[in-house]
Amino acid sequence: MKRLALAALTAGMTVSAQAATIDVNINNETIRAEYDAPLPQNRLNMAVGGLYHEEVNSDILVGHVGLHTQEDTATYSVGVGGRAYAVTGSGDVDGLAVGFGAQGSIAFEQIKQVRFGGHMYFAPRVISFGDLDGMTDMSLRAYYQALKDVDVYLGWRKLEVDVGAGSSDLESSLNFGFIMNF
Repeated sequence: MKRLALAALTAGMTVSAQAATIDVNINNETIRAEYDAPLPQNRLNMAVGGLYHEEVNSDILVGHVGLHTQEDTATYSVGVGGRAYAVTGSGDVDGLAVGFGAQGSIAFEQIKQVRFGGHMYFAPRVISFGDLDGMTDMSLRAYYQALKDVDVYLGWRKLEVDVGAGSSDLESSLNFGFIMNF
């Protein structure tokens, strides 16, 4: 059922995209999709996404919605803001967290088709609810502009959830993905 929900979210995002980006990545155990679009206000974007992670004995679904400022130039892109996360899984982990952080990328004039980037959002215990005592969501990526409006990338993601006395890496692995710009 969770796979179907994430597939429907991804399909719905592709139909409604205008002046926005769609980011989808996958590895052997995880699929993640995000739709990011500018709001009518100046330099403010809204992002909506979900991640489904499956292992042998468990699965987890992480949804997020966020607002961030966005500044883009020829050599860099940077955004600062927050994300609200909802986490549910078969391992009795359910909760909400509000994370603050940044995302961005940098390009080099010598190799215009290549850029590097990532994001990091941190939700401390004070703004984590339910079973969550905190959360960290971060990624690093190397992008290649395959087409005018499509970048492919190789990335590394670490998604950590603090529950009770310890923390658990929901995911710490490589992924392959693409970003479509509209």
